[in-house]
Amino acid sequence: MTYSNAIEQVMLHNNYVAPLKLLYKEVWNYKDISKIKGKTPIATIQERVQRDNRFTKIGLGVYALTDKLDLLEKQKIPKTEKERTITRHGEMQGMLLEIGNSRKEVQETYTNDKKFVFQNKTLGSLATLQIVPPFTYEKIIRESATFTDVIWFNERLFPSKIFEVENSTDFRDAFVKFMELQDFTTEFVCVSPSGRKTKFDREIDKNAFRPIRDRIRFLSYEEIENDYNATLTKLYI
Repeated sequence: MTYSNAIEQVMLHNNYVAPLKLLYKEVWNYKDISKIKGKTPIATIQERVQRDNRFTKIGLGVYALTDKLDLLEKQKIPKTEKERTITRHGEMQGMLLEIGNSRKEVQETYTNDKKFVFQNKTLGSLATLQIVPPFTYEKIIRESATFTDVIWFNERLFPSKIFEVENSTDFRDAFVKFMELQDFTTEFVCVSPSGRKTKFDREIDKNAFRPIRDRIRFLSYEEIENDYNATLTKLYI
């Protein structure tokens, strides 16, 4: 099977979309790696998605099947405040997944909210993992990690960064999830509108969260957007 045909198969099984990081991993389900003579298969995959008109770039290192573009999930225009909140939440998760997929130190990405739509792509199609790998006790994974907004995993499949998007809640649920993972060298990040920083500071100052107080960062929506847009302008394909 050619590289292009293998890439096409990955996309067909991933809602017609695939980030490069997923292609690097999944293309070998359809192409025999033992028969590859070249030493730069990743470069070949990159070249194929850029030059083969069967594929169209639709995000930060994200490609889709050109003849399936009209079948992609359409992001609805929010009409109510609740819908705007949900849309904004999904946008932040989508940006975090694409940023994570673009970084060499991030091996895998995960989200619990697989059906949310970001720029006509479901979050599930952007994540390279559909389930959390068994990096710790099953109870912690089942009751905490699985319900996290976005996780970046390192090459050993331990969570390097965990993100919780908090648009209007009091941050406590996020802090409780972080507390469950305090024994790992994981960076915890709360993403929220900039105007909620005072609320964040007040909640994290409570004694119950003292063990992780110095390990949690607050990032505003604007900071995530700036990072995403800056990454788009770099030499990522």
